[in-house]
Amino acid sequence: MPTPTSPVPPLSDAAAAAGPPPPPPLAEVLATIRGGNFGEAEIARFSDLDRADARLLGREWDALGEGTREALVRRMDELSEVRIELLFGRALRVALTDDSAVVRQLAVAALWEDRGEDLLERFLLLLSSDPSQDVRAEAARGMERFAAAAAEGDLDEGTECRLREALTEAATDEQAPYGLRRRALEAVGVLGRAAEVRELILSAYEGEDEGLRASALYAMGRSADERWLDTVLDELASPETELRYEAARATGMLGDARAVPELGRLAGDEDAEVRHAAIASLGQIGGREALRVLRMLAEDPDEADVEAVQEALDEALDEAGAGDGPPPVDR
Repeated sequence: MPTPTSPVPPLSDAAAAAGPPPPPPLAEVLATIRGGNFGEAEIARFSDLDRADARLLGREWDALGEGTREALVRRMDELSEVRIELLFGRALRVALTDDSAVVRQLAVAALWEDRGEDLLERFLLLLSSDPSQDVRAEAARGMERFAAAAAEGDLDEGTECRLREALTEAATDEQAPYGLRRRALEAVGVLGRAAEVRELILSAYEGEDEGLRASALYAMGRSADERWLDTVLDELASPETELRYEAARATGMLGDARAVPELGRLAGDEDAEVRHAAIASLGQIGGREALRVLRMLAEDPDEADVEAVQEALDEALDEAGAGDGPPPVDR
């Protein structure tokens, strides 16, 4: 016969009013991290640091050891993807000055949602002077969201000008690392309605380097300039997989329904990434014809395409205001 358990006494009014216990001191968590414990609760303690804790982390950062610092930044990035309430900005800013290029690159990438203007200044500095070409390329990629803010009128004219000039200089510097040139071209494409940026995109597209041509196609889409539509549509039939892929993405960003018939054809491409880019762009463009194509695809999708078709259908129907969305795509 089971032994009866004592009932748990209710919390007193005072205890209930006190709320959850305070978080452990950061120094204790750092000791735990040094011991190799990267649990969710430990990583979450680095969210929304106050200034005193940020200074403490800065003093103790190097003592953590390179492997620990790298693992910590990776875990912050992973956790921020699933717990959007966590804000690791101050902790990751400490990591931007790490001696390890790998840690600096990871920190730049992990700050993907941070739009603090001070961060733009740090990225500009990394772009121009970091000794690692990978960090510089990641900084250029990170500056794309600031270029988007400038295009929306959210940055002052002087800051926009410095941003555009820095990215344009990196994209046109033939002595710069190849990956950096591509990332800078893609990032500045958001400002593609400026004459000098249009010329930069056109020059890259008309060149012989396939990678730079692919980046130019991405920049065309990000520019939201319909003058590029015919060029992008032509590249949907390119024999080169990367060009078809970037053209498919660009049509979605341009959002013109004239691309729908070609995207429907490309949704049957032999390359899965090209198919998924075409399907996603159909969802972005939306409208009656795109919905018709997506519903046809949903009738008998390839197993590898089920999720892409479902997400595109959801997006197109949300845009159209069509109730609760379609029934699930059969697997």
